[in-house]
Amino acid sequence: MLTDDRALTRIPCGHGPEFGLPVAAGMKVFRGSIAAVCQDGTLAQAGTAAPPSPIVAIAGIARHGQDNTGTSNTFGEHSGAGSVWCERGTWALPFDVAPTWADVNKPVYAVDDETVSLTQTPEGGSARMQVGTFAGLDAQGTAWTYLA
Repeated sequence: MLTDDRALTRIPCGHGPEFGLPVAAGMKVFRGSIAAVCQDGTLAQAGTAAPPSPIVAIAGIARHGQDNTGTSNTFGEHSGAGSVWCERGTWALPFDVAPTWADVNKPVYAVDDETVSLTQTPEGGSARMQVGTFAGLDAQGTAWTYLA
C-alpha cells in the first residue's frame, strides 16, 4: 500500500466522465493512488480490507491526496472529507506479475491502491475489483492499463 503521494506516467486518450467524491471517514487517499468508490458514494483506497461501506467500483486515479483519518497534523483543504477528483485514461501502473502482449485487452484488477494484476481472485484470497483493461507494452517494456 502507498504511504505517500506519487506521480504516474500517463498516455492521454479519450475516457468517460470524472466525479469529485468525498473521502470516507477514517480513510486516506494519496495522489496517484487507485481510488475506489464505496456503496455510500465515498472514496477509499483500492484493496482496503475494511472500508466503512462496501467497495462497488473503481473511480480512477486520484488527482490529489486527501486525509480523512482525523489524525493528520496537516490542516487545510486536503484534510477532512473533502472531494477528490479521479482521472481515467491510460496509466503506467505496476503489475504484480509482468503482462505480455498475449494479455492485451484482458481485464486488470486492483491488488491495492498502487498495484494491479491480471488475476481476479488470488489463491486463498477474495475477488478483486476490476480497474480496467491491459492496453499493451511500450518499446521500453512499460505495461499500460486503460481505465475507462
